[in-house]
Amino acid sequence: MTTPPIRDADVSVLTLPREESPQAPPPSRLRIRWVGASIVSSVCLAGLYWVLPEFSSLPEVDTAPVRIVGIATPSSLLSASGYVVAQRQASVASKGTGRLEYLGVAVGSRVKAGEIIARVQQDDVQAVQQQVRARLDVAKAALTNAQAELRDAQQSHARAKALLPNQFVSQAEFDMTANRLRRAEAMVRSSSATITAAEADVQAADVMLENTLIRAPFDGIVLKKFAEIGEVVAPMASSASSRGAVVLITDMASLTVEADISESSIAQISQGQTADITLDAMQGKHYPAIVHQIVPTADRSKGTVLAKVRFLELDEHVLPEMSAKISFHEPSRPQTTSPPRFLIPASALVLKNGTPVAYALTGDIVREISIEEIATRGGEREVHGAFTAADRVILAPPSSLAPGDRVHSRVTQ
Repeated sequence: MTTPPIRDADVSVLTLPREESPQAPPPSRLRIRWVGASIVSSVCLAGLYWVLPEFSSLPEVDTAPVRIVGIATPSSLLSASGYVVAQRQASVASKGTGRLEYLGVAVGSRVKAGEIIARVQQDDVQAVQQQVRARLDVAKAALTNAQAELRDAQQSHARAKALLPNQFVSQAEFDMTANRLRRAEAMVRSSSATITAAEADVQAADVMLENTLIRAPFDGIVLKKFAEIGEVVAPMASSASSRGAVVLITDMASLTVEADISESSIAQISQGQTADITLDAMQGKHYPAIVHQIVPTADRSKGTVLAKVRFLELDEHVLPEMSAKISFHEPSRPQTTSPPRFLIPASALVLKNGTPVAYALTGDIVREISIEEIATRGGEREVHGAFTAADRVILAPPSSLAPGDRVHSRVTQ
């Protein structure tokens, strides 16, 4: 038995495939990456150049806030408190009874005089209007017929009157034409009166239809809404389930402040006198005003007289029922104002050429402010100066400090 020859084994399967070496990126991409890295590095270096000096080279100073203790107010003769009241407002209702089918306004809507703001269901009123208009057409047609009959009666009577002297017609025939003429004339007058009555009925129907439209009586703003679409509205709310007024409209131009003035002080106030109004809701804002009316009666229970002060300037911040304060000016003297007063720490004051000054910060820039001392309050000084409520003053400012310098603030109070 012969042995088969041994063949050489295929050893190529034992070799590991060699990974191909990565291709180098094209030169254009390397150039773009290098330029981008250079730009980023430049930006970072520039930022460090500008930022680091801000925190390393700026001198640090201690600061404290400025406090306001008085504001510029007109000199006043008398002060009083009251409320903003609209002198012209109306609860707008419908003159007709019906279901509300249209409401074109909401609270806060501005309306013009005569503008339709709501509508009551008017199908029944429109039917009545069509009926009376049809009656008017019938009356006009009857008048046309009566006028034709009158013309024929006039012609017959004229012929009979011409023939009667020659006895071509009898007296009875002549009397019949005369009676027919009188009946025709009466029919024309009756038809004319019927037309007048029909026109009056049409006018009444038009008024009834107009009463279903609810219009704004004057220019103003809707402050309240009392009814919704689908509810029944009626004059004077004649039913417990119906609404009377639909909306409340106020003329904002008629706003005044009503204040009770003591009887012992009312002699100091006169109509036309100037005043100043401040609202509790707008502290610091002054509204020029004038005394509009002094009600010619007193309240015996309170011992006061009601005065109405009208705004000379209004804005959207003035609303009805706001609480207000009134300062009445002296009529014989012009209005004068006092400058505001501020409290600053005593250590913030320095003398410069014999004049007291203080240094305040606007951002990080130093401002020099000349001041006038008024009073001393412990470690603080009450002063006049060109400060604002947001200013901070530098405590114990160094002698080298100058206006326009930049400093870093260290808050101490």
